[in-house]
Amino acid sequence: MENKDLQQIVAHANLCDGFYTDTKALYLQSFGKPANVCSIYQLNFRKAFEQLKTAFAGCIEDIYTYRDYNRKTRRYDYDRMIVIMRDAPVMIEFDEHYAEILHGAEDEALVQELTAFLAPFKMRNKKEPHEINLVVSDGGALRLKSMEIKRAKLNLDLYYDADFRAIDELVHQRLNKRKDKGLVLLHGKPGTGKTTYLRHLIGKLKKRVLFLSPLVAEQLTSPSFIELLMSYPDSVVVIEDAENILADRGLSQNSSVSNLLNLTDGLLADCLNVQVICTFNSVLSAIDSALLRKGRLIAQYEFKALPADRAQRLSAQLGFDTVITRAMTLAEIANQHEKSFEIPKVQIGFRAALQV
Repeated sequence: MENKDLQQIVAHANLCDGFYTDTKALYLQSFGKPANVCSIYQLNFRKAFEQLKTAFAGCIEDIYTYRDYNRKTRRYDYDRMIVIMRDAPVMIEFDEHYAEILHGAEDEALVQELTAFLAPFKMRNKKEPHEINLVVSDGGALRLKSMEIKRAKLNLDLYYDADFRAIDELVHQRLNKRKDKGLVLLHGKPGTGKTTYLRHLIGKLKKRVLFLSPLVAEQLTSPSFIELLMSYPDSVVVIEDAENILADRGLSQNSSVSNLLNLTDGLLADCLNVQVICTFNSVLSAIDSALLRKGRLIAQYEFKALPADRAQRLSAQLGFDTVITRAMTLAEIANQHEKSFEIPKVQIGFRAALQV
């Protein structure tokens, strides 16, 4: 193979970023120089792209797109778009909720014209109904991917203990307050209704909800995650199964707690106005005590099995005729017709002590 051909193959391979075309590499290869970059965040990027195609039709040389098929609407949705302008070394990349204008130093007039056109297409702050935004890693960077969640309308007095109504009202009020911060801790044994309540709560929030897996949550104060939060301020961050993130620093070498403290009541919290909901299965005594400080903690609640009388009432409401004589979790009540495959475990040592 000719050395020139090999160089061309390598150059083309470098155009890919693991998801689609790397626009900065494309600019470098097309124009032989690095790009200056201007970014516009919180942008209704699909609407801005469609309008730009019409308004600047005579100035566009080429368009490249990445689209995903939406089975609900039965059409392809634009996911990433690259517009190459004619007669100037200028490219525009549209990605989820932002646009980047790549340009040369001599193209400032066109940059200002494009900025004035794109800036009014502001993204709505309210999330789409019954959607959360999963934080995913894409070629080393973090980005959002929208996901639908099941609708959950709950009679809280039926599904939970009598003391839960006041907690729900407090959480609902604080999480819908603009430019607020703080931490909500929801804990209890599996099956007691933490995730069911989250579905209900998310449907009532007016803010964007970001969902973090425990693995991604370890990057809470990484530069890429802070950059993401700067694009979506005043959001609610949800971390499920957060035991490792919350673990007492005296019992483990855990830097994630410090990150969470900064995010919920430190300088970062003052700048980003982010609120965090953490769910976990362990007891409250297993988490770092600094998380419970007044001014940081919005609310904490331990979900428990329903007493026999309340379990009986819910069981009857769900259409079962079972006579219930013991406390039961929501999962046990809702799935009592199914066979159980759980094996009782006997805990000893440190874990047993934590259950006391």
